[in-house]
Amino acid sequence: MKTTLRPARIFLPVCLVFFIQNAQAQFHLNGSATVLNDTCWTLTTANNFIAGSIWNVDKINLNNSFQVIMDLKFGCKDADGADGILFGFQPLSTSVGQAGEGLGFQGVAPSLGIEFDTWQNGNLGDPSYDHIAVSKNGDLNHNGPSNLAGPVQANATKPNIEDCNWHKLRVDWDAAVMKLEIWFDCDLRLTYTGDIVNEIFGGDPLVFWGFTASTGGSNNLQQVCFSYTTFLDGFEDVVICPGGQYQLKVSGGTKYKWTPATGLSNPNIPNPIAKPDETTTYLVEVTDPCNNPFYDTITVFVDGDTVFFDLGLDTILCEGQPLLLDATSSGTDTVTYQWSSGPKTATLDVQQSGLYSVTVTIDNYCVADDRVSVTVIPLPKANSLGQDTVLCFEQILELDATISGDFDFLWDDGLTVPTRTIETPGAYSVLISNECGEATASIDVGFEDCRQVYFPNAFSPNNDGINDVFLPFDGGDVGVVRFFRVYDRWGGLVFSNENFQPNSFDQGWNGLIRGKKAAQGVYVWLAEVEFRDGKVALLEGDVVLMK
Repeated sequence: MKTTLRPARIFLPVCLVFFIQNAQAQFHLNGSATVLNDTCWTLTTANNFIAGSIWNVDKINLNNSFQVIMDLKFGCKDADGADGILFGFQPLSTSVGQAGEGLGFQGVAPSLGIEFDTWQNGNLGDPSYDHIAVSKNGDLNHNGPSNLAGPVQANATKPNIEDCNWHKLRVDWDAAVMKLEIWFDCDLRLTYTGDIVNEIFGGDPLVFWGFTASTGGSNNLQQVCFSYTTFLDGFEDVVICPGGQYQLKVSGGTKYKWTPATGLSNPNIPNPIAKPDETTTYLVEVTDPCNNPFYDTITVFVDGDTVFFDLGLDTILCEGQPLLLDATSSGTDTVTYQWSSGPKTATLDVQQSGLYSVTVTIDNYCVADDRVSVTVIPLPKANSLGQDTVLCFEQILELDATISGDFDFLWDDGLTVPTRTIETPGAYSVLISNECGEATASIDVGFEDCRQVYFPNAFSPNNDGINDVFLPFDGGDVGVVRFFRVYDRWGGLVFSNENFQPNSFDQGWNGLIRGKKAAQGVYVWLAEVEFRDGKVALLEGDVVLMK
């Protein structure tokens, strides 16, 4: 928290930092450290003898109080897990990091480190449990003069924190009374009071801050996620133009309370819109996940040239309906615009759903913003039910008119669902509609016998080119003839063929038995046929061989 005096009116760019924005870019990564997402990092993977660290590229001032709320994960291995994570401060560089028992911080001097140690090093006076301690100058020996506080068991009730779980960390530094508090899993576990700036850093309060971790002959996956830090999330005061407004934003809590409520859209949310008539200092009380409060303040100065733009109420449009958002403002010198979607123009043509916000800066001095939620409802489109089709008897057809969005469906028979099952021939249609319009899709469906195959009852293999071969014929219904066999009247097999297409004369019986002409008479045939609808039939009959 801070005290801020009313500024004189000078024409300088306004810089606003309200919450983590591209936190990745603000940290320098070393060794095994990698980015998980915008607020989380992996310091070490579960591999031996590695070290990783993340250091913020901007120094902080220890003459100012700070609060840090974050989550730490120490991996899943207990007895063979190592080595731990350290939250450190040092003025030297952003490239330290060393594997082993020093948690990637050993030998860094001058420095202040808060260690969360998961490996018991007897040579350093480590206790038998996973512990927290405060030390200086990169010396983690608890038996030496650099040990400032602790070690104490990290979790108040459990000696092991390498349990696959995320653990809540809160660190408070009260610069006025020079007191450092370390909260772990919602309990105050360690306190240190001392003149850190003078006794450790030789009177220089400017230091880098970050997290380090390491492994040695044993290892663990070790990670850190930021929830709230004064360094990244703390407020900068803002000057808004008379008649303007600005959205305040804070994070890291489960409950929020802003005071005074004057000029705020809602004093109990993390991001109220501030529109005070006069300069106002707001205090926000944030309740963290451990049900402990932390605080920040921001002064919203009201000064400069009056603005009158208003983006209007949240809007619902039909697809293709035009919407022009207009933030046009005037000033004595310059007016700049910054839309959340990127453009720097006074107006914005909106064609897609989204939350659109604009910040207007008047004369490089005062700001105003506004936002509007736009919902674009798509027009109904006749999702094709497919081409007109003819099915086989006993087949069914699933018609699906589903399209993305919130639509109503009405079929010709009164059904109001997007899909239906077709089992009978006919013409089918569906009406798709919403508040923006309607569209129709239709299809004709027929049915036919798909299992027709013809076997002649006589043939004359006399090489006259007419009925010389006995075989099955079809008009497209047969998928494959699995087998086709012909027997004489005593049951002897005289011809056999498998897996062929009908209508193929080179696949049928030409009247020869072992190369000799068969005798005239009646023969019996047997065939297994697979039809195009997938059905299989065993067929039989007789045929007369004629001379």
